[in-house]
Amino acid sequence: MSAPGTFVKSASSVYLEYGYESTFGGGVSSPPMLFGKEVKASSLEFKNNQMPLGQLYTPEIESFAYGRNEGKLSVEYVLSNPWFLQSIFGVATSADADGGGSGTVYTHTWSSNPSTDSEIRDLSSMALRIGFNVGSGSSDDFVRKPIGAVCNAMTMRMAINETIKITQEILWGNESTSETFATPTGAILAGEAPYTFVHAVITSPLTGSTLATVQSFDLNLNTNAELLYELGGATSKDAWRKLLEMTGKVGITVKDSDFLNEVYSRSETSNNLVVTISNGASGNALRNIVMTFSGVSFSVHNNTGIAPGELVLQNVDFQARSASIVAKNQASAVP
Repeated sequence: MSAPGTFVKSASSVYLEYGYESTFGGGVSSPPMLFGKEVKASSLEFKNNQMPLGQLYTPEIESFAYGRNEGKLSVEYVLSNPWFLQSIFGVATSADADGGGSGTVYTHTWSSNPSTDSEIRDLSSMALRIGFNVGSGSSDDFVRKPIGAVCNAMTMRMAINETIKITQEILWGNESTSETFATPTGAILAGEAPYTFVHAVITSPLTGSTLATVQSFDLNLNTNAELLYELGGATSKDAWRKLLEMTGKVGITVKDSDFLNEVYSRSETSNNLVVTISNGASGNALRNIVMTFSGVSFSVHNNTGIAPGELVLQNVDFQARSASIVAKNQASAVP
């Protein structure tokens, strides 16, 4: 009888976790957080910006030079905690929220207004840990350790009969690998549950009342962050944020011309756009994320799929100037 072979491994042998650094590139010894539910890591890449150099009198490459180190990751997951917001808005202000000081539930507040939250001027960098338990023996396993990682773009998508999904684009310029496998340390938030469209409510910026028959909602929060390099090394030394872009699209049934007229008006709405996502509970059992966008302006209106027997829908693009976000859960602070 032949000896058993070594099986190739599936994603059940890989983990991804993260934590926020106290200083850029300082790393986190035991990353405490998971991104969310059903995490999918795609476009995981690291490159050294190799430059092939030719020479006269030969068609061959004569030698190679190398540029800066660049890593990137696109990670998608089902929303179940609010911690991703720190990568966009910086450190939250946390407070006891149960009214009795018992520490049952807490609020975590982020703001895009620097007069309210000075942290918005800076970026919160992350340390990632990506473990591969893939070998036939422990000596074959390894852990990738990017540090000084920043989120330059984030998208939230919600639609009928779907979970709420987050996609983050993360960049870094410094990474090492440990050939000694480490078991994951990231933990789920106590009381954490996946958020779905069922308990999502949007308040219309046109009227200030609940927006009915919404079919889909997309939100983009982009720091447009870039990594900073310097002479004398290939790794990133810092990062900076550009203008904060808060854009999105509302997909809703056509019942009147109000949204079209709003695009015609070429002005900001008179009310805030409020997006509330919750677990549907009440009292101290309530877990939610309430996003309030002000200075909202609609720029594009379109109708798609106008056909016999089909629902008539309109899609309206918007951009906001300012945001305040409050999350409520059992954690006393961002891990």
